[in-house]
Amino acid sequence: MNKMKDEAYNLIEEMALNNYSWSSERGQPKQVRGKLEVDALTLLFAKVDAMMQRLDCLNMNTMSSSAPPPFI
Repeated sequence: MNKMKDEAYNLIEEMALNNYSWSSERGQPKQVRGKLEVDALTLLFAKVDAMMQRLDCLNMNTMSSSAPPPFI
């Protein structure tokens, strides 16, 4: 009777070890709702666009502050 328990235990251990080599849906992390998944190129374009907008604002502020004072 003890031999059957040992065999069953060994079988379960072997199945548990082999389980890691197969992918399953249960092992995958769930996606967080409210976040969009975008590809790398779209993300890069969005970052460059945001940087260009900041530079434009910086240039406008620099131009207005470095204008010569009006003559009186």
